[in-house]
Amino acid sequence: MPIISICIPTYNRKDYLKETLDSISAQSYKDYEIVIVDDGSTDGTTEMIRQIDLPVRYYWQENAGDAAARNKLIELAQGKYITFIDSDDLLMPDALERMMEVITCQKEDVVVYGPYLRIDEKGNICGRCRRRLHSGYVTKYLFQDIFIHSCGSMFPRRILQHEAFDTSLKVCSDYDLWLRLSLKYRFIALPEPTFKRRRHSGNISRGSFANCKTELDVLKNFYYTGGGKEVVPKGVAMKRFSRESYRTGRCAMREKLYEQAYELFIESIRQRPNFKAVIGLMRAAIKKND
Repeated sequence: MPIISICIPTYNRKDYLKETLDSISAQSYKDYEIVIVDDGSTDGTTEMIRQIDLPVRYYWQENAGDAAARNKLIELAQGKYITFIDSDDLLMPDALERMMEVITCQKEDVVVYGPYLRIDEKGNICGRCRRRLHSGYVTKYLFQDIFIHSCGSMFPRRILQHEAFDTSLKVCSDYDLWLRLSLKYRFIALPEPTFKRRRHSGNISRGSFANCKTELDVLKNFYYTGGGKEVVPKGVAMKRFSRESYRTGRCAMREKLYEQAYELFIESIRQRPNFKAVIGLMRAAIKKND
C-alpha cells in the first residue's frame, strides 16, 4: 500500500492538470499514489489521463461540486496519509518529503501545512503568501484568518474518514472542515512553501457576494453551533464577524444588491462599531431608496 495518497479534484482543467501531474512526478519522495476524481469534466480530461505515463487512479462522476469530489477522494484513497492538490496548482518538488519528515515523528495525529507561492496563468511566480502561520491548537487564529488551504497540507487518512466536507457549501467547504478539525488536532506549520497557487479567471474562490456570504455563514455556524464559542474569545469573534459583514456588504454593493448591503452594514456596526461600515450604510441607504 502507498504511504501517501495525492488527491486531486478536477473539473474542466485539462491543460492545468497536466502541469499538476508533472509537479507530482518531480517529487523527491516517491512512495505515493495519485487519485483523481473528475467532477464531470467535458473538456477531454478523460482522454488526456489515458495518454499520460503515470500510475493514476481516475474516477469520473456526474458534477456534484468540489466538496463531493473531495469526499470521494477520501473514500478512494489507500495511503496512510492524504495530501490534496488542486488541478490548477503545483506541488513544490520536496513538498511531500518535508511534510512526511514532520508528520511521521509525531506521537499523535497532527495536520501539517505550509505557505504558498503565487503564480499566474502561465506559471510565473508573482508573489508569496505573507500571512502569519500558526502551530498548535490554532482555532482562535484560524477563525481570524484563512491561512490553511486544502493544497500543500497533509492529514492522517483516518482523521478525514471520521469527518466530511459539507456538500451544501459551494465554496469554503475546506475552511469549514479545517475549523472543525482544529478543535481536535494540532496543526504544524512549515516555514517554506509547499505549493504554488495559480490565480486565473476560472478560480471558484474568486470574490463575489455569494462566496463572501458563504464564508460569513461558515464562521457563524462554527462559532454558535459548532463548538467555536468555547474556544474563540467573544471579542475576537465579533471583530471577525464585523469585518466579514462589511466585506460581504461591499460585494453586495458591487452587485447592486442594495437591500442586502444595507442589512450587512448594520450588522457590521452592531458587531463592532466602525467608520467604514457607517459610510457603507449611508451609501446603501441612498441607493436602495433611489
